[in-house]
Amino acid sequence: MGPPHGREATLLPPEVHGGRPDSTAFMCPYCEAVLSNPNAAQCDACLRPLPQKGTPVLRVTFPTGELKISVGQHLVLGRDAGQSPVASTFTQYDNVSRRHSTLWLDPSGTAWVRDEGSTNGTFVNGERLPRGVDAPLRDGDQLRLAADVTGTVQLN
Repeated sequence: MGPPHGREATLLPPEVHGGRPDSTAFMCPYCEAVLSNPNAAQCDACLRPLPQKGTPVLRVTFPTGELKISVGQHLVLGRDAGQSPVASTFTQYDNVSRRHSTLWLDPSGTAWVRDEGSTNGTFVNGERLPRGVDAPLRDGDQLRLAADVTGTVQLN
């Protein structure tokens, strides 16, 4: 079984961010507080140290925005705002499940995805993932939710 789910990373909808191109917000991986300065050494709310530059980052670029996930963070992708902090990214796609899949980056820098029992499937490079199975992601992979939403994986 994979790591527990969390709301440690999020994508702000364009209307909140004024439509600026970089609409990504970071959250503390421990207390989930939104970070006012993503380059801070520690969280202002819980005072725990934050992952620093040079540590791996998983980026997935979808047509509706870019998601960024740091080591130890988990992100549920789907249309239900109660389950996914990035629900606004997927609400226009009726074939994306409310709780579709989960992305995370483990301490070794390996990126993972797991289909959470979605109706229309999660695909890596065109291959459908079995429900509940953790699958590794590599730089350049294509991650598709259902038939309509395709993102490109970047690890750096």
